Amino acid sequence: MSKIVVLLLTLLAPLISQAEAASMDSLLTQLEASSWVAEGAQEPQRVAYLFTDMACPYCARLWENMQPMINDADNVLQVRHIIVGLINPKRSFTQGAAVLGAPDPSAALAEHEEYYDDGGIRPLERVPDAIRSQIQSNTALMIGLGLQGTPTLIFQDKEGRWRVAPGMIGEADLRQQVFQLH
Repeated sequence: MSKIVVLLLTLLAPLISQAEAASMDSLLTQLEASSWVAEGAQEPQRVAYLFTDMACPYCARLWENMQPMINDADNVLQVRHIIVGLINPKRSFTQGAAVLGAPDPSAALAEHEEYYDDGGIRPLERVPDAIRSQIQSNTALMIGLGLQGTPTLIFQDKEGRWRVAPGMIGEADLRQQVFQLH
């Protein structure tokens, strides 16, 4: 490699790192600003974002697999469920609205996922415009990020790097990589 190429790479490396950091900061700002339902640590040391659709059986299964870790006394992670409407527009929106509009959205999410196989939470007959807009914005965010399906988890690994994990995640990986419990 020529000295000029090495010099250019040396000069550009900090700019690339700054660009990646700015891009990550922008993404985290968008995720934080989305409409989500939290479960886990109330004063978290780390957060993870999970795109969730009320019509997604894999979301329900992942939620179930996470519960022992969410409730672990050593858990310092807060999982923020970003409710989207992709799979079944009617069910996704009416049950998503029932969760987001509930007095206790976390309890409503738990009720839905726990009883998913029996139909989940009772859907709202009429979705308020504000909640419809939240679900539409969440869905647009997911699509805009190029994410293709639910569940999709965005979390920090042990080295502090942000990772995207689409689909089902095994319990061992959830425990070790996402929740970082031993």
